[in-house]
Amino acid sequence: MREMLSFLRKHKDDEPVIIIDDISRLARDLDAHLKLRAAIGSVGARLESPSIEFGDDSDSQLIENMLASVSQHHRQKNAEQTQNRMRARLQAGYFCFWAPTGYKYVKSTSGGKVLEREEPAASLIQEALEGYASGRFQTQADMRRFLEPHPIFSRDKNGNIHPQRIKNMLSNKIYAGHYEYRPWGIPLTKGKFDPIISWATFEQNQNRLNSRTSAPQKTTSAEDFPLRGHIACGCCGHPMTGYWVKGRSKHYAYYECFQKTCPERRKSVRSADAEAHFLQYLNKLRMSCGPIAIAKLMFKELWDRRIHAHSAHQKSQKANLARINSDIRKATERLINTDSNATIKALEARLDKLEKEKALITEDLAKTKPKPKDFDQSFRTAMEFLANPRKLWETGRIDDRKALLNIVFEAPVPYIRNKGFRTAKTSSVFNILKDISSSDDEMAETMGFEPTRPFRAYSLSRGAPSTTRPRLHRRV
Repeated sequence: MREMLSFLRKHKDDEPVIIIDDISRLARDLDAHLKLRAAIGSVGARLESPSIEFGDDSDSQLIENMLASVSQHHRQKNAEQTQNRMRARLQAGYFCFWAPTGYKYVKSTSGGKVLEREEPAASLIQEALEGYASGRFQTQADMRRFLEPHPIFSRDKNGNIHPQRIKNMLSNKIYAGHYEYRPWGIPLTKGKFDPIISWATFEQNQNRLNSRTSAPQKTTSAEDFPLRGHIACGCCGHPMTGYWVKGRSKHYAYYECFQKTCPERRKSVRSADAEAHFLQYLNKLRMSCGPIAIAKLMFKELWDRRIHAHSAHQKSQKANLARINSDIRKATERLINTDSNATIKALEARLDKLEKEKALITEDLAKTKPKPKDFDQSFRTAMEFLANPRKLWETGRIDDRKALLNIVFEAPVPYIRNKGFRTAKTSSVFNILKDISSSDDEMAETMGFEPTRPFRAYSLSRGAPSTTRPRLHRRV
């Protein structure tokens, strides 16, 4: 429209004519129609149509305004009908807005279109979201670096995935199979499409987003310095920093403590030496067959308990679901009968919390009873890791090394230059196995703790023989 008005101004002397098929094609709003008519008249152009005759007399302007009002009414009525249909579809569980990355619309046999997973984007998003929930990706920057090599995600002008896009992906309920739209009064609703992640995973991501964030990890730190963040100075306890030093022909990797008050400050340690000492320390964590066998029996007992407790858990969840439905009904009734703004806000927050709890329990109840799996096959990798953690480190994969450091150690491992690693604070699993392997407890004998030689009974009138040793006499 702006280009047309600019063209009319340039050719004002040619007395241009604008031809429209119908008055609704000019504008579908009365105010916009009047403004355009005034703009067209200001540049000396005429407006003509085969369906209406435009004129300056009062009768022509009345008909023109009435037709413009009818066009506006038709537009508004069409918008209302479309909105009502979309609202009804949302209430029925069918998402009808723009499909997010990882989904696409396909025609349904029951009519309309439904969301469906779009591969390989859906699998990549699932791995990224589950990795952030499990701690595999410590920050949103780590998650972005995982997704950037794949061209299926949109980029900014610099060719990178914008950080806000990662945050929107983490907070999008569609990936968890739910949606809500407050402007139309649509509460949290479970959609009739396959979710990419579970609602429990979505809640874990929200808890991580709302918690205190850590500094993003450097891109090359994990590959070049796998112990960075997990190695501490054995003198002051401050975390050691990894860095590169340029030599004559190549670069050299070092770890160093930069604490000002530390006696070992500015005394570097070669990265290769630190990693070699770390492998020696991992050898000390190897367990013998005895503790591993005991741990296997403990895990087997817990495995059987969890399988048998499934029915009791389902019964408890059904009771919780009935309680939540009752609370939602009561809160809704109070919301209808109240006029206080503060009470309305409190009840809306309460309903939002109850809807999230209901979604979590409904998802849990929808899970089928787990089929009994082979325990040895399921826990073989875990037992091998507990028996010898060094094998996981020697795979060379960054994710495996991160997993080892996070699982085995609860705090950075103290390191003393030229001596190696000191005793570290390991996780509870390794502490239990260590206590089992180093225990000196033995089984009691079959005879019991009572003395095997019988003692004679003495009456109160007769003193028992003394049990103390006689004095030692010196010979003269």
